[in-house]
Amino acid sequence: MIALGVGGTAFYLICAFFGLAILGMAVNEWRHLDAADYQRLSAAALLVVVGRLVGSLLLLTGWAQAIACQEGLLEVVTIALFAWAFLYRTFPPGKGSRIYLIVVTLIVAGSLAWCMFVSTSIIPAQSPWPLLLLLLNGFALLQWWRHPRQFSTWLAFAFAASLVSAVLWLLGQAQLAQLSHLAALALFTIVTYLLITDDLKAYGTELQTVSAVTLQQTRDMALLLEVSQTIAGSLDLSTVLERVSESVARTVNADWAYLLLQSEGNDDELYVAARFGWWGSRWMQDPRVNKRVTVRCSEFSLLNHAVLRRRQVLANNREDYEQFDRMHARLARPQSGPTLIQPIYHQDRTLGVMLMGHIGRQRIFSEADGKMCRALMGQIAAAIDNAHLYQNMDEQARELAKLLRIREEEATQRQAILESIADGVIVAGQGGEVVLVNAAAERILNTSKEQLLGKTIKRLYAELLIATGRKTGKQAIFEWGDRLVRGSLAPVRMPDGKLLGYVAVFRDVTLERQAEKAKSRFVTTISHELRTPLTAIKGYTELMAAGAAGAMNAQQREFLQVVDGNTERMVSLVNNLIAVTELDRGMIEIDARPVDMGGVITEAVQAIRPEAAKRRLDITVDTPSDLPPVQGDASRLRQIMDNLLDNAIRYTPASGRITVWATPVELDSAAGGAKQFVVVNIRDTGVGIPPEEHDRIFERFHRVENPLSTEAGGSGMGLAIVKSLVEAHGGRIWVDSKLGQGSSFSFVIPTPTHRTRS
Repeated sequence: MIALGVGGTAFYLICAFFGLAILGMAVNEWRHLDAADYQRLSAAALLVVVGRLVGSLLLLTGWAQAIACQEGLLEVVTIALFAWAFLYRTFPPGKGSRIYLIVVTLIVAGSLAWCMFVSTSIIPAQSPWPLLLLLLNGFALLQWWRHPRQFSTWLAFAFAASLVSAVLWLLGQAQLAQLSHLAALALFTIVTYLLITDDLKAYGTELQTVSAVTLQQTRDMALLLEVSQTIAGSLDLSTVLERVSESVARTVNADWAYLLLQSEGNDDELYVAARFGWWGSRWMQDPRVNKRVTVRCSEFSLLNHAVLRRRQVLANNREDYEQFDRMHARLARPQSGPTLIQPIYHQDRTLGVMLMGHIGRQRIFSEADGKMCRALMGQIAAAIDNAHLYQNMDEQARELAKLLRIREEEATQRQAILESIADGVIVAGQGGEVVLVNAAAERILNTSKEQLLGKTIKRLYAELLIATGRKTGKQAIFEWGDRLVRGSLAPVRMPDGKLLGYVAVFRDVTLERQAEKAKSRFVTTISHELRTPLTAIKGYTELMAAGAAGAMNAQQREFLQVVDGNTERMVSLVNNLIAVTELDRGMIEIDARPVDMGGVITEAVQAIRPEAAKRRLDITVDTPSDLPPVQGDASRLRQIMDNLLDNAIRYTPASGRITVWATPVELDSAAGGAKQFVVVNIRDTGVGIPPEEHDRIFERFHRVENPLSTEAGGSGMGLAIVKSLVEAHGGRIWVDSKLGQGSSFSFVIPTPTHRTRS
């Protein structure tokens, strides 16, 4: 056996070293590139390293039966795995790789069984292994020969060295076989290194190409921006046309440029609106362009094609651009040569066409020139269209008097509408003097218009400013005599920001508030009435589950769990309804006393675990054993936890995770100085919340739109209740969430050293 020769253990360790070198290079590239080739190579190298290390241990322990087969097995597995890793691309697509691994595994397993249990002294135990090595190396070399361009020549040398090792083994040259196998591993290491360097060279070449393209695109964008600014620098039509013809001609390095606009009422007729080119001694606009020269699209096939199809045409062939000689003759400017035809259109309207050309046949227009003109087309069309609009301003000015009369009639109509609406409206100037009052305002304020016009109503504005916290535009409710009035105050400003006055809009909501109070009392009564039977149902359910009514089978226990879970949900819903009514009346009561927050967290999590298990969610809790107590109401704290956990479960897809942890912290309080708090965090791996929704999720009835919204259900009140309860304890709550990555809700509750009012 090779392994029993001189330096057998050292041979194993050297083989493991080569495998480790290949593993290190492959794993590093796999981690950076995430390429499947390096993933397979990493797996093959890892198995080689592990096999050699295990073989070394067996060699040192002297297990005779294992020593008889270990070397042959390890060499066969090594070559099989490297053939799979390096030659994977040559296997038939689909199941080719799996068929190869399955066949090799069956052959190796059969050979190993034959060596261990069937072989006799006549046939040496190791004789199948060199034959398998010959077979595997022959297969690998055949695959390399069929696809020589896909692989390095060094790979063929590696399999050839392994083939020589197998031949030497059959001839009984153990030491030489060892050296050949080591040479094969060294060559596999070189192949891996060359593969990595080739990938790095390819990546560098690709990066240089991308950089060059990006630089060219940046230059093109800068040129487009400069030309666009030049074109858009004026609203006068003649100036715009001159700038367009000059800027675009210079952009594509054309010798001349004609800008033709469409005649009104005749889609087939175009007139020359601007000409730019070399006029005797310098580049300039044609001074004779005021002489109207018209052409018909139907006379020029390429021009007609470009206008009708709204498609750019590059006429670089002589038989194409010679048709424009007639146009040059009409303009008394013979300059035949390659021509670029760019139609100009805005939305669904054709504005005209621009012709640019070179004199002579030495230069032609490239695709890059055409792309640049197409990029500028939108700016050109917008500039021409804006210039047309600017020309129409004179006509609009003549219509101004008529429009003013119409506006006066509209103002009269608006006054009639203002008088007919049910809301009261009062408009005042900068000093607060009333300039407009409608009939509804007289009725609500119980004051006539004559008593209000020209006078200040400081009391009304004072009430609005106080009720809204001196924030204009915000609605508020305040008392006015024996009535409740909802109103808002907003400034009236000019477009330049100058203050003109204020407008107050208000409505008598006395009856509405009375109805809301009646509704609140009704909801409170119903909630308390519902809580009593639910408490009884829950109590008897717990007694039956404990066996007080006799033994139950598994199905009965399952039914009781369903009843208990839905009872818990009903109790939570009733508690939320009561909390909503208390919020509306501003009557949240906190019975503050030291509370074990860790116990509250544990109870809330235990109550929600059945629902989490049904949704296949994993819930973990991490609270320190020495967590200090908090100063709060145990039932309210439980309500906070129930709502946050219910929210996490609703919006976390199946197989997600929910983590709850708590820890003491020291924070600056509103009263000044550092105070002790306990922070509680509920993190989920759910759908997440968009950044623009972070400030709104604590509003009543607000729900974030996402794929789980319909399925999750809910009233949209849970987080609003949580925020109110946390703040009633003297704490605060916040959220940290990213869309698609889950949400993390955190809140802090003061410890008994920092007491709050109940």
